[in-house]
Amino acid sequence: MILTLKYKLITVLLIFLISTELIKAQIDIKVINIENNQPIINASVFDKLNNYLGVTNEDGIFKVLDTKKYERIIIKIPGFEEKIVAIGKLNKSVYLFRKGLKLKNDLKATKILKKMWDNRNLNSPDHLDSYEFDSYVKFSIEAPSDSVSYIPNPKTKLDSLNNKFKSLLDKSMLFLGERTMTYKYDKKFGRKAIVTAYKAGGFSDPELFNATITLSLVNEIPKILTPKELQHNTSLLVDSIDLNGRKTYIIYTFKGKSQSENYRSLTVFIDAKSYALVKLIGNTSKISDIYYEITYAENNGIWYAENEYIQTKLLSKNFIEKMNKLLPKSLFFFTRLSTTATIESNFLNFKSPIVFDPKEFNGYEYAISKTINTDKNLTLYNLRTDSLSNKESNTYHELNRLSKKYNVEPKISFLRSLSSGVLPIGFFNFDIFNLVSNNMYESFRYQVGGRTNWKLSNNFSIGGYIAKGTKDKDTKGGGEVTFYINKKKGGELTLKLETDVLPVGRTKIKYQTAKDILEAKPNNIYNDKYFSYRTIDLSYQQNFFKNIDFTFLLNYQKQRVDFDYKFKNYNVDTWFNFVTTSVMMRYAPNVKYIESISGKRTTLKDIPPYYYLTYSKSWNLFNNSTATHRIYLSTLYILNTRLGSTEILGNMGASFGETPLMNTYEGVGVAKGGRSLWGRFSVKGYQSFETMEPSTFFSDKFASFQLLHHLPSIRLNQSKSLYFTLVYKGLIGGMSHKEDHQLFVFEVPKDYYQEIGIEANKLLLGFLGIGVYSRIGAYKVGNLDRNLYIKLTLDL
Repeated sequence: MILTLKYKLITVLLIFLISTELIKAQIDIKVINIENNQPIINASVFDKLNNYLGVTNEDGIFKVLDTKKYERIIIKIPGFEEKIVAIGKLNKSVYLFRKGLKLKNDLKATKILKKMWDNRNLNSPDHLDSYEFDSYVKFSIEAPSDSVSYIPNPKTKLDSLNNKFKSLLDKSMLFLGERTMTYKYDKKFGRKAIVTAYKAGGFSDPELFNATITLSLVNEIPKILTPKELQHNTSLLVDSIDLNGRKTYIIYTFKGKSQSENYRSLTVFIDAKSYALVKLIGNTSKISDIYYEITYAENNGIWYAENEYIQTKLLSKNFIEKMNKLLPKSLFFFTRLSTTATIESNFLNFKSPIVFDPKEFNGYEYAISKTINTDKNLTLYNLRTDSLSNKESNTYHELNRLSKKYNVEPKISFLRSLSSGVLPIGFFNFDIFNLVSNNMYESFRYQVGGRTNWKLSNNFSIGGYIAKGTKDKDTKGGGEVTFYINKKKGGELTLKLETDVLPVGRTKIKYQTAKDILEAKPNNIYNDKYFSYRTIDLSYQQNFFKNIDFTFLLNYQKQRVDFDYKFKNYNVDTWFNFVTTSVMMRYAPNVKYIESISGKRTTLKDIPPYYYLTYSKSWNLFNNSTATHRIYLSTLYILNTRLGSTEILGNMGASFGETPLMNTYEGVGVAKGGRSLWGRFSVKGYQSFETMEPSTFFSDKFASFQLLHHLPSIRLNQSKSLYFTLVYKGLIGGMSHKEDHQLFVFEVPKDYYQEIGIEANKLLLGFLGIGVYSRIGAYKVGNLDRNLYIKLTLDL
């Protein structure tokens, strides 16, 4: 009797647990007629493979009991446009359109959406004096195991690989990662976001995936709800409901006039009193297939993001077609995968007001906690809203096993280093972007060098290089040591010695990225006007203000021109002596840094605009020296519109006082001289003039303007698109005492030099294209052919 009762209790308990799990996983999809807001009964529901799943009930609801099995469903009913619906995490309403139905914009809906946008700052947590909250983010990549067929009698290694891969998908995901952060805000002190725990299958380094830190919206209204984005949408006020005791508007907004044209559909919930965004459900693009859900919670009269769910397909049809051309048929099981990436974010423990110590905001906005590897499992456990499933837990085990077996993490770190232009070997990072270059003065230049990395020390770095050209006889080289003084502010004290050559009128630019250096390689291919220099520098760099980097430099430099040139009455082979003090500044408002565990800063996100300022003063302290003031300003701005993306580059410079030609400003011409159009064929430069030959235009005061407008891509088919860019560039300048510069003939761009062009980029290998450029205006010469230049473009 007691045993029977015990078994009954166990059975009841098991049934309760199973039913609770099913209820927890169940999602209700309510299907509604957009015209009358009435439920649609007996609408047929299919999975993505068109397998029949059932119909909607008398309330128009279809219950999805296994949310893990079905990412998306298809709803069909005669007379209506079919609808593909992402399951997600929330119950939702789906609006169907009769075939051919076209609806007009609802004026009331657009007004409500506009008020939501206008009141976004009042409803934002940033309207509070202070707050703090924690976040938990789970990032996963999954593929259904039924997309890979099991081969009963494997005959080849690839057959066995197929079965192993299917077995892996049966019990684990392709990738799983978790991260917790603490966010702090104070109107006086600013923001702070600290990574407190990190776990990723197969990886132990929390700095490997820094970019994902900025993916979450974190209380920002999605850009797709801006008035600019919604101006071409059709928006309808479909309902008004009571949500958590508050009247809430429901607006359905979509791109186009009918469901058949629609490639963006969003259901927006807006609080009727505050006009705050309460909930958002929908897809943002048919092309990228991104779906997300966001819910907000109210606290002290403001609304903060409580949950985010973002899901997107990773393997596009375009990518699959390309892979199928490269892989043997026996490996096609990789490209049959329906790979889905999901980011789930939960924001917890929201507190306001809160009293902070100002020291809590020292350093950069983002930081990795120095205790991140201490009790990380406990931290993650305490902030998880749901415990990990068996499949998720097994994913960590499987990925860690495979990573260790195939030494994955060091290989990923190695490839990551290569993308930034270094080859890490032990404690030394070899510079690979400068291994080989070419110019008409040195011919082919070979250079070996690099600098030590953190494996030697976190407090200092030693660097150097040695270089030799095949045409000139001198060996060049340099060495430097950098001490990291104030790591939280990017403080670097550097002593450098160097002997090398540079093109006349083109000095080294501070704050260049590895990508900038690589793109500038073609700039000197046809330049033979160089000067030699020997220098000793003492500099200090630090981020004194938010997103503003300063460098202070004390420099002694000897310079000598290496071609037929004479400055005033000095001999042609004179070595000039300059003692220079300089201050350099870069302001990059959109740059995001993170303070690493070692204390150093690394870049999270770095996008324009950029503003540069350099001021230098040379002191007349030695023989063969002059006193000058030199100022240089530059800005790069990118404007994105429906008509494409526009890069705007502006440069200005002025030099006051007497100085040799190498310290003036050259026009950055990169054209190859030639009698015929094809004789002038060459490679496009970087922030340069494509129709101007090198060292033909100099000035001591100048202004230049460059505009590159990238038109929206034109899709030819699933695997090919055209990328066109329109180009306009102009330069004007002057020179006070041109007669001081003797023997060498050059021009001054006093009449405004102009050129236009058109580029067709990414035609081959994803980065090679072709451009046609023409000189126009005051410096146009002869017939059209003499002003035209055709160039190979490199879009890196």
